[in-house]
Amino acid sequence: MAKYSFELKLPETLSDITLEQYQKYMNVVESNKDDENASDFLNLKALDIFCGIDLSKSYDVPMKHFMFALEQLERCFAEKTPLINRFTIRDAEGKEGELGFIPNLEEMSFGEYTDLDKYITDWSNMHKAMAVMFRPIKTRYKDKYELHPYKGTEEWADVMKEMPLNIVFGAVVFFYRLGMKLSENMTLSSLDQQTQVQLTKETLLKGGVGFRHLLQSLRETTLQSMQQQRFHSVKH
Repeated sequence: MAKYSFELKLPETLSDITLEQYQKYMNVVESNKDDENASDFLNLKALDIFCGIDLSKSYDVPMKHFMFALEQLERCFAEKTPLINRFTIRDAEGKEGELGFIPNLEEMSFGEYTDLDKYITDWSNMHKAMAVMFRPIKTRYKDKYELHPYKGTEEWADVMKEMPLNIVFGAVVFFYRLGMKLSENMTLSSLDQQTQVQLTKETLLKGGVGFRHLLQSLRETTLQSMQQQRFHSVKH
């Protein structure tokens, strides 16, 4: 009887999973969203992407290890993901640098806002959204810091694919909680830049029960989406 060997590289926490891995998984989920019988395949792809078990060997994994791996992934994705303002990452040349979250989203430039608004709704472009939210720290004094000027997403977008997923989730939820996506329903294409920025700020500053309810709804929808699209059928 042939013997098969395999190695499970289980992530201990959500920080052990990269944004690029999650993007690959979300691409598989999206491609199979209309297939009611795709649960087993999605579980196999989860092991492939997050644990390094190739599909060609996955059917040889003992059931108890298979279930343990999926349950461990569920524990990782069930973690709370608060906003993390600073983290270190290696750039394309292998140099390690510290990146910081935009100190005040309401004071971001029009260029930052339009790029972020364009990319954050699409997981395949989330690395570009992160390159808007996080940039190299120029100067720092205690807990305060200044970021390098925004020059577009090209320089850091690919590097952001290696971001720990817990930091990505924290940033996305924080963004939605502030209600920045409210501007999607506004027709701004014919307005000059100053007017667009003013309207955006006015939208963010609107009060009232309805607005607070919408912010909560956006946050819950984002969290629910990130949770439901992970593992569809860990236990039958």
